[in-house]
Amino acid sequence: MGKFFGRNRCPERSCCRLCEWPAEDRRLWTASLARGDLIDGVGIRARYRPISNRKTERGYGRWLTFADRNGWLNTGAPADRITRAAVIEYVEHMRRLENSGHTILSRLQELYEAATVMDPHRDWTWIRRIASRVRATSKPARDKRSKMVSSADLFKLGLELMDRANSASTPRLGAIMFRDGLMIAVASLRPLRLKNLAAIGLKRHLARQGERRWKLIFPSEELKNGDALEMPWPDMLVGHLNTWLNQWRPILSGLRSRWVREIGDALWVSSHGSPMTMQGIYGRFVAQTKTAFGHAVNPHLFRDIAATTLADFDPEHVRIAAPLLGHRDFRTTERYYLHANMMKATRRYQQELLRLRHRQRD
Repeated sequence: MGKFFGRNRCPERSCCRLCEWPAEDRRLWTASLARGDLIDGVGIRARYRPISNRKTERGYGRWLTFADRNGWLNTGAPADRITRAAVIEYVEHMRRLENSGHTILSRLQELYEAATVMDPHRDWTWIRRIASRVRATSKPARDKRSKMVSSADLFKLGLELMDRANSASTPRLGAIMFRDGLMIAVASLRPLRLKNLAAIGLKRHLARQGERRWKLIFPSEELKNGDALEMPWPDMLVGHLNTWLNQWRPILSGLRSRWVREIGDALWVSSHGSPMTMQGIYGRFVAQTKTAFGHAVNPHLFRDIAATTLADFDPEHVRIAAPLLGHRDFRTTERYYLHANMMKATRRYQQELLRLRHRQRD
């Protein structure tokens, strides 16, 4: 068994970290990020945003895990390992693990980008042709529509959890319940990407504006589309934010365990006194929504729900969903508008059928 396994509950899905890459792979990748100067030159990945490079790095680490499991890491230069046969086997491997079509396409795109680093002079377009075949044959792994609730339902759930916090059996459980409620309520009104929601810091991302207002600020380098984002903290949750900061957050911040990390100015605090991770927030959203609705609503689905809700209730202003969701191109948001129109048409059709049945009975 290769050296990259054993840290993850499912080793086959793990992504090899950069510090564990083979020396030549690591050297080529590091050189591609170099800023350099007019004499030394600039690495081919230096112009990409850090978040894009981290995504490609992680995706290539996933490929290295697969290559290590097959004993390929000592079989030539990094680019020589990336063959058509190997990549096709990689796709089949991910399918056996029941990765969604979207995940497989993302891994192939990351591998393509990393391959151009490992050998910029080779023609790697065949990886994209494999991706095209995957796209043509993939079926949606999950039926999102069956899990859709309204933004109002999510907001109501958040308020209910916060209201129940004072009746919890211990202050710690009350703090956890209030935290979960506030996160869910905020996400229902400000559908940030999970990475940005988890990263909110009191000094870096939250700015007070007078006694009753706060503003959320995200610099461009922290956002997927590269555009800086400013938005008001929801007015309806200003009082709840103050309650969290003054009453409940200190309870969790004061906890200590062997897993504790420095809390710093992190807005969200875990049940053992550390800053909450993306995985931790994801788990709490899934647990609380499954209890409330009978099925899980994950953080990304919050974003789909926000766009669909806006398109449903205010289709004339649906374009504002694009900046709200961090979509640079309206076409990314447009599918929610089309879905909402389809739902409206279906409801009108059902109503007309009911009218016809009543007329026939009369």
